[in-house]
Amino acid sequence: MHSPLHIALGDRAAGCLRAACKSHGMLGSVLSIPDDLSHGPLDDGCARIDYMRACFRGYDDWLFDVTDAFAPWREVVERLEDEKLEEIAIWSGDNVSEATFLAMACWSLAGRPERVLRVAMPGNDGRCHVAAHTPAELADFFVSRRELTDVERANLAKDFQRIRDETGLLRGWEDGWIIGLPIDRYDPVLIGSCSPTWTPAPRIVGTAMGRCGERNAMSDLFWTSRLQVLIDSGRIEADGPRHRLREYAVRRVQA
Repeated sequence: MHSPLHIALGDRAAGCLRAACKSHGMLGSVLSIPDDLSHGPLDDGCARIDYMRACFRGYDDWLFDVTDAFAPWREVVERLEDEKLEEIAIWSGDNVSEATFLAMACWSLAGRPERVLRVAMPGNDGRCHVAAHTPAELADFFVSRRELTDVERANLAKDFQRIRDETGLLRGWEDGWIIGLPIDRYDPVLIGSCSPTWTPAPRIVGTAMGRCGERNAMSDLFWTSRLQVLIDSGRIEADGPRHRLREYAVRRVQA
């Protein structure tokens, strides 16, 4: 059996996979793509970093020194070539971010000779994200991995081009299809999570996160970025400077 390179979206998912390799007998090494593909531009890595930096306003300090969000994909190719690996395993579930990740991975690997394996999350218990599972569960899922055919790889790569060119800054998962959404789609959820009394901003963000379906779950960073827009527009009020999410409170402005 070959030792594949496992790739997953986000450090938490990658950490679970590393634990599966270390403690549960799963072969291979792991590389993280540290991103959230449910929102933001996908046509330029530098533009994507600029977008993510803007999302950090009101969330926390921007401390990253990366300038190109697509650099980790080049590292994937370098690892495959340097280590002369024959297989790469893409871990993904049926949710907006990881479905986009699967398509983007096939686009990034187009024309490469390595076998491409897909390890899908069952999702029948509501846990459709890789990081929602224990390392032991992930090791069991790897047994059911499936090699993607050349046609499947080509179709997924083509679909990423559609996603990149047509979905704009916000994406959604709908019956197995990634669609574009208006960037303000979830603003009513955020406003509805606020009360007329001052409430810590992290609590409002957490409430809004809990009101999104698992397949379209959005990160706290996304919700915070929309919170800034709503405060700027006067629909939500903040009680002070918005340097870090944990340091201010918000309330809904009464009509």
